[in-house]
Amino acid sequence: MLPWPDEASPALALDRLDGPAIDLADLRGRPVIVHFFATWCAPCVEELASLDALAARLGAGASILAVDVGEVDARVRNFFRQRPVRFPILLDRDRAAMKRWRVEGLPTSFVLDRDLRPVALAAEPLDWISPPVLAALEAMVGAKSSPSDANDDKGRSTP
Repeated sequence: MLPWPDEASPALALDRLDGPAIDLADLRGRPVIVHFFATWCAPCVEELASLDALAARLGAGASILAVDVGEVDARVRNFFRQRPVRFPILLDRDRAAMKRWRVEGLPTSFVLDRDLRPVALAAEPLDWISPPVLAALEAMVGAKSSPSDANDDKGRSTP
């Protein structure tokens, strides 16, 4: 993960694959990871599994938003039917969010603090539950692991 030099995170309000739209601004008060991906991207698929494991560890202590870039809804829905995750999947159908966030390649992830200020970015796949990454997250945003029973299924993406 690298420092992210911007002082504010760009706006992000997108339709959700299986529910109402989500606005990043509504998540103020807890750390957020914004992850841009596509289902055709092999490293993205591996990283989604790692992010799901992180979501299980963090419970309600942090939010993860996965943003699918430029794919047809049906393709994304079919993908997650076989690979459900504990966090919302957002749809950047026209790639406007990807451009606003200046994403140059997939996967790309952004870490935001409780005030939604940029903390770090990862422009390559990460193992989100590796000890070094967990330690870095704790140092950056104070996101602590909690029992998985603290998870609610509000964000679970299963069609």
